[in-house]
Amino acid sequence: MRIHGTSDRQEPVGAPYAGPPVGQGPLVMLALAIGILLMTVQLWLLTLTLNLYLGGARGGTVVAAVISGLIFAGGLVVVRLVEQRPEQRS
Repeated sequence: MRIHGTSDRQEPVGAPYAGPPVGQGPLVMLALAIGILLMTVQLWLLTLTLNLYLGGARGGTVVAAVISGLIFAGGLVVVRLVEQRPEQRS
């Protein structure tokens, strides 16, 4: 009997990585959501910085650039954590 959404076929040996291990899917989705949120904040910071720069407030542009750099570094850390295998995280 075949249940909707399942497949009777076996994956061949040496097949490419199909996805995260069982139970890791929600963590990957959380990392994706955090990444989208970080990109949204960076886009907002870019808009804010451009408005400050065109308005003549040079000091605010430096602060926004530093915050954006910290967000970028945090995003790199999240990508690094997601790429690691579970046995490498401990």
